[in-house]
Amino acid sequence: MIKRHVADMKRKIADDMVQSAIRLPRRLHDRLKRAGGERGMGEEIRRRLQATFDAEIAPANPKTIYLLNAISSCAEKIADDYGDWSEDAFAFEVLKGCMNMLWTRFQPTGEPVPNPKPGSLAATIFGPKPKPEELSRLYVHSWISSDAKRADEEKRR
Repeated sequence: MIKRHVADMKRKIADDMVQSAIRLPRRLHDRLKRAGGERGMGEEIRRRLQATFDAEIAPANPKTIYLLNAISSCAEKIADDYGDWSEDAFAFEVLKGCMNMLWTRFQPTGEPVPNPKPGSLAATIFGPKPKPEELSRLYVHSWISSDAKRADEEKRR
């Protein structure tokens, strides 16, 4: 019974996928193969293609895009010198330091006074004088929930 369920799941996943053949320059093929590692080149190509579509819905604010690019650039340079920040505690601390410096560089002048948009979720939940820490928890929790849903949807595919 369990074997049949597993076979049905594999068939469902296979039914949702379409095989495609593309021609790649040898150098690009080699890079994709290396980048895919144990996941495989096909998964690496899917991941990168999805990232290009995700980038199309990137933040509209040019300063946000600029900041994200700066963080990404720092993360890549740190990875070249010390390893991946998500796997190496020292590299993580270096990236965290970079991010703190970037936050300081981009911080607007003046006192941080809340000015919630009327009818917004934050105004409704926290009122006119929320604490930044409370809002941070709300936004991070919201992102974690959305990310978990996206991951579940991807597993089903």
